[in-house]
Amino acid sequence: MLKRYAVAVAGLMIATGAHAQVGISVRAGTLGVGGELSLRPSRYLGLRAGGNYFSTTRSATIEGIAYQITPKLQNGTAIVDLHPFGGSFHLSGGMVWNSNQGAVQAELTGPITIGPQVYQPAEVGELQGTVKYNDRYAPYAGLGFGGRGRVSFLFDLGVVFSGFPQVSLTGGSSLTGTAKTVFDQNVQQEVAEIQAEIESRRYFKYTPVVSFGLRVGF
Repeated sequence: MLKRYAVAVAGLMIATGAHAQVGISVRAGTLGVGGELSLRPSRYLGLRAGGNYFSTTRSATIEGIAYQITPKLQNGTAIVDLHPFGGSFHLSGGMVWNSNQGAVQAELTGPITIGPQVYQPAEVGELQGTVKYNDRYAPYAGLGFGGRGRVSFLFDLGVVFSGFPQVSLTGGSSLTGTAKTVFDQNVQQEVAEIQAEIESRRYFKYTPVVSFGLRVGF
């Protein structure tokens, strides 16, 4: 596989009759912070692959329940850039390996409503879950700027067609019998309500990309 890829790249360089430039970049943006390797075999074509990571914790209220949310951005990119004018401006298309997700943990400081029923913190025990994407590979389209100089500033603006994030919740209640069965049903109703709210906002199907970076070319 690697040999076939190397032969293909060499053939592309010969066909374009141009000196290829290899670059190493650092980037920061809405996909996280990371690095990227790039190859520009001609004035009109560029290839790049990279990875990003970022994690933080914040508080948010969802359907009346306060949560600690820890989003973790973890993704990879494989992108083709077309430079229609042979300069720094490019149109881009490619794929994103999307392992972005978030952990959620309810802050049980008082009574909370789960589904149609009010529970005390002792009855809930804990309420936690995840928000993540079913499709690990998603198309990307965008545009940006990135020159062929020894040192180049980078800018990209685009969108990942990621689909809606999917929510899951589990409760660690110490309730037993019928009360536990009803509690579990109410948790699933809560999940359905949150998911419906997400999918009512069509723009949540798309992940916006804004990225700045610096590349050193060789």
